[in-house]
Amino acid sequence: MSLACGAFAARALLAHAPARLAPDRAQPLVVATAWGSYGALHLLVLVAALALAAIPYLAILRSREPPTLRGTLIASALTLAAGAAWLPLFSSDVYAYAAYGEMARIGLDPYLHAAVSQNPAIAAAQWQWGGSLPICVYGSAFVALARGVMTLLAAAPLVVRLDALRAVAALAFLACGALLYALRDGDARAKRSAAFAFACNPALVWVALEGHNDALMLAVVLTGALLARRRTSAGIALAALGALVKAPALAAAAALAMQRIVTRDRALAAIVGLALGVAVVCAGSLALVHGVRADLAPHGHYAPSVSVQALSPYLAALAALAVIARLRAFDAPLDRWCVGALALWLAIPNPYPWYALWIVPIAVLGSDPRVLAATLAVGAVALLRYLPDAAVTPGPLAAALLGALALAAYAPLFTRAIISRS
Repeated sequence: MSLACGAFAARALLAHAPARLAPDRAQPLVVATAWGSYGALHLLVLVAALALAAIPYLAILRSREPPTLRGTLIASALTLAAGAAWLPLFSSDVYAYAAYGEMARIGLDPYLHAAVSQNPAIAAAQWQWGGSLPICVYGSAFVALARGVMTLLAAAPLVVRLDALRAVAALAFLACGALLYALRDGDARAKRSAAFAFACNPALVWVALEGHNDALMLAVVLTGALLARRRTSAGIALAALGALVKAPALAAAAALAMQRIVTRDRALAAIVGLALGVAVVCAGSLALVHGVRADLAPHGHYAPSVSVQALSPYLAALAALAVIARLRAFDAPLDRWCVGALALWLAIPNPYPWYALWIVPIAVLGSDPRVLAATLAVGAVALLRYLPDAAVTPGPLAAALLGALALAAYAPLFTRAIISRS
């Protein structure tokens, strides 16, 4: 309900946009980019709607009877459907996905810079990035999927193809909720709680309806983790193949293998599976690696925002050490893995909100409420990373405040143990 009301409010506000934003409003999917105070107002609407949605979410999360898996998935699907009407979006990623798929469809290499094109999908993406679309940084399997969508809907308007890519991400997100239910150890209540904590998380629902492909990557990783319970090598190899969608899947596969090695539970099979998966990913990523080395890496620059690194990289390093030092305060292996992931999060200069899809699943599979609370807080603060892109780069005082919020999100890790969720 909150997202539906927020979508209505955002649309009403968009109808009274300043005249200077007419070119932005003319795009198939409107994206708030450098809109100044007007963009900040739109972001405030989003944050308010998600904050209101978080009230019942947190109440249900603390209840003794979480919804059934079916109820969770229905609620999540309805929320995704309600939020799908929201404009403007705050990320242009779905335009890039469509452009890369279209480039592959018409015979261009998405891992190389293309000349300005009159093709509607490519031109729209180039316009979103100021005339110069970055090279593709996603795996060959995702490019093939995007190509398939663009081919299947080649005769449809661009907005339909963009929405189709968003729908694929939303379906993958729902699948992740079901997979987490299957993966969660414990009784039925613990399983239902894990599925609800992920699939009905307001911040995650938002990034899913924006169409980010991290949900697709996560679906592959979770499927691999589930398969690894019976077939270790095949499951870990499959998890690694998630990197053919997006690279962070390799870290997840490595963690799955490392856990087996540390516990001496089919360690050799885990090593074989990881090696096989990495070999396939490397073979399928030669064009990606070449493009990143030749084009993307030389033009990259360090510009942290809305992160602890924006306060100071030294403070971020100290905070990471403090988080690592807390590992002994958590008993369950998954909780420790999640705390380690939260420490690594501090190494990200620009933690975008969809990155939370990488770590929330670990937290909901764990058992310590402190870890879940910190993870949800970190993901919620990441929503503010939209501010520099949608509105304006924060001044020194605002940047310091946003960095302090990013640091404060870790506070639950330093509290005393409380009753386990399971």
